[in-house]
Order: sequence, then structure tokens, then C-alpha cells
Amino acid sequence: MENIIVSFNVIAPVFFLMVLGYLMVNYTSLADRKLTKQANAIVFKIFLPCMLFYNVYQSDIGAEIHSRIKLCIWAAGGLLILFVLLCLIVPKVVKQENQQGVVIQGIFRSNYVIFGVAVVQNMYGVKSTTTAAILSAILVPMYNFLAVVALSIFGEKRETDWKKIILDIVKNPLIISSVLGIIFSLLGIRLPTAVDTTVQDLAKLSTPIAFMILGGDLDFSKVKGNLKVASVVLTIKLVILPLIMIPMIVMMGYRDADLLSGLLAYQTPVAVSSYIMAQQAGADGQLAGQLVVFSSVLSIFTLFVTILILRTIGLLGI
Repeated sequence: MENIIVSFNVIAPVFFLMVLGYLMVNYTSLADRKLTKQANAIVFKIFLPCMLFYNVYQSDIGAEIHSRIKLCIWAAGGLLILFVLLCLIVPKVVKQENQQGVVIQGIFRSNYVIFGVAVVQNMYGVKSTTTAAILSAILVPMYNFLAVVALSIFGEKRETDWKKIILDIVKNPLIISSVLGIIFSLLGIRLPTAVDTTVQDLAKLSTPIAFMILGGDLDFSKVKGNLKVASVVLTIKLVILPLIMIPMIVMMGYRDADLLSGLLAYQTPVAVSSYIMAQQAGADGQLAGQLVVFSSVLSIFTLFVTILILRTIGLLGI
């Protein structure tokens, strides 16, 4: 019973915030989709960067990276291997060309910055989110770049401005904040108390507002059709991949917050931006939207079950 309560307490806040955001946008006059779009930009450019920066900044990053180097290499290498396998297999299985790139990014691309850090923080506290923050700095640019590659190869619009893509990745606030956090931590640079407190307060806003926006952005009118394809994609993403990845992380010797951080790289929902990118690439935007909606809802339950099982067998302690 204790494991059920702990697992519920980790996941329930995420669910409640998403429901609150959905209700505010769809059933009240307090917010609308225009507001969520504006708020999403603020979260992406201010709150989330502050969170990533502060989580890395307040840690001994040199020791953290040294003790987790295998996990970092595994996360990056595993993502590349998964991407290559998907590019080889998906075109042979999915016959509708405009769905191929969507399926590929739907399986490998995760909303890790929001879900990964938040779930680890809910279970282990802010000081245990360093691993998730480090993995975010590695995985976010890879997610973005590989998604563009997939949609360029398998989308209808084959012409891609790679210079602009690379520049956008380099200018990504999440990447910049993570790198700055690493630099400040390695050099021992300390922020003035007033600035430190301000950054910390902004960081605390990131999780609740991000999940409320995610809930507000859920559009269930996009869930019609493509249920067979969506079911297969989400079964692979939310069930099969975690079953493959968990033993690998455990065999490397990682437990608790590190195990959870690595696992969440493969079991968090499809990134919301994948829907926009699919539309821009001339791919199946409807399927992309369905994957975002379904994965955001279903991941609440799959994460709960996963955390419960891992706690029960002693791999996730507190």
C-alpha cells in the first residue's frame, strides 16, 4: 500500500495540473488557446531555462557528470541507435508516406524537459534533478535535430535549411541555460543572493505552469481516425521501450533518481512541438496531434505503474 501511495503522490500532481489547465481553457473564461500560446513562449524562454540552469548550477557538476558518464553516453548512443533502426524499419511497415516521419519522431521524441525533471523532482526533491537536467542538455538538441532529419527524409517538403536548423538549436534557451549552468558550476561562480533567489523563484514556476499549459493545449477533436497506427506507436513508446531500457540502466549500476531520469528519456509523452513540425513538413499533422494527446494522457498511467513496480522490487527508493 505504501508503494501505491508514493507512486500516486509522484504522478498525481502532474495529472491534476493538466486537468486544471484543460478545464480552464475549455470550460471557463479564465484562459483560452491564445493565452496558452503566449504563456507557452514565456515558459519556454524564461521559466524552463531558469529551472535547468538552477538545477545544474546548484550542484557539483564535475562530480555529477563523472559519476554518470555511462548514463550520458548510453542516453545519447541509445537515442541514435533507436533513430537509425526506426528509419530502417518504419518505411517498410508504414505504407502511407506522410505518416512515416510522424511515426518515427512519435516513438523517439519525448517531452523530457517538462516531464523528466518534474517527475524526478516530485519523487526525490530538487537536489536530485541534476541528472535529468544534464540529460536534458544532451537530449533536447538531439531530439530537435533528429526530428527535422526524419521529417525531411520522409515528409512531403524535402528542402530543408540546415543552417537555420543548427542555428535555432544553438540559440535554444534550454540549451543555453544548461550550458551556462554547467559553466557556472564548474568555475564556482556564485550568483548574488538577490539574483539567486529570483532565479530560484522563476524555476519553481516552470513545472506547474508548463503542465497547466500542456493540459490546456490538449485538443480531443484531433483523436478521430488513425487509432491503429497510434496504438502501435504508443505501445512501443510507453511500454516496450521502457521494458528494454530499464534492464540496461540497472546493469550499468544506476538506481533511484538516476534510474528514473534515464527511464523517463524513453517513457515521457511525445513533445507538443512535434505536431507543429509535422504540419510544417507536410507530414500527417492529424496523426502527430493524436500522438501528443494520447501519449500525454496515457503516460500518466504507464508512469504510475512503472514507478509502482520499480519501487516494489526495490529499484526506486526514497
